[in-house]
Amino acid sequence: MFRKLAVGLLVIVFVLSALTLARYSMWRAERIDSLRTQSQAVDTNVGKIEYLFAGEEGPVLLFVHGTPGGYDQAPADYEGFRILAPSRPGYLATPIEVGRTASEQAEAYRALLDALEIREVIVMGASGGGPSAITFAASYPDRVRALVAMEAVSQSMELLEAPGFLTSDFLFWLVFRAIEVGPGFEAILTNIVPNPENLKLILDDSETLEKVKAVLWSGWPPSLRREGFDNDNIQFTDLDLPLADVSVPTLIFHGTADINVPYGHAEFLAEQISGARLHAIANADHMMPFTHAKEIRTILRDFLAQLED
Repeated sequence: MFRKLAVGLLVIVFVLSALTLARYSMWRAERIDSLRTQSQAVDTNVGKIEYLFAGEEGPVLLFVHGTPGGYDQAPADYEGFRILAPSRPGYLATPIEVGRTASEQAEAYRALLDALEIREVIVMGASGGGPSAITFAASYPDRVRALVAMEAVSQSMELLEAPGFLTSDFLFWLVFRAIEVGPGFEAILTNIVPNPENLKLILDDSETLEKVKAVLWSGWPPSLRREGFDNDNIQFTDLDLPLADVSVPTLIFHGTADINVPYGHAEFLAEQISGARLHAIANADHMMPFTHAKEIRTILRDFLAQLED
């Protein structure tokens, strides 16, 4: 009897495992197909660069994504802009050989603009995209109308090591799917967003919640972003950015409660870049672009409008 029970349990485990692996394989294939079909790629003089270009009118906003990331982290709600979002080297379909250092990546952005025949952009460096965006603004001021540092890395730092399951395509998917069908993403957010008021700003707005979910999922599959993450980890431990050479109008956004990129990075930027404007958001954390999106858009529009005067 016990032998039959054991055999039955093994059969059940085998069937459930097979179904799970089949489901995972389907999700992964669909995800990779979606990533490939939603982006474009262009050959430049520094190599192939993957990018997303969206929007019908307005100035071009060159969005430089964070760590880890890819073009798929580009904001979708910046009305009045055309969004140009490259995948930084080592992320998704942009080879790491295109550029490892902040300076090399800045050169890649210039090459991308040349290939697409875009003369001038507003460059926004988000989080780990900060070093190369800042270097781009310093190195190519004739191509940059303004620099926006969004909770940007500006000093040497060590990246937080991701939990082991986030480095495995299968385990990442398995854990996130289990959370989705179980306690829901609120369980994750309570750890990511410790401030109850900020958490409420996300949970009480279904549109914001869906955007946050999309960003959390945007790290999957991690195998397509590992080279970029590892390279960022190397580069960020010894940063020496040309901050004093930034001559374009600069706006800095940062939450005072950010623990991913501490607020001191923003203060350092404001001290080093002549004329830079720092907009601090009290008690905001690294989810600030979502929890305080309206405030950010208003300040950004006012800042850019002043450049026209």
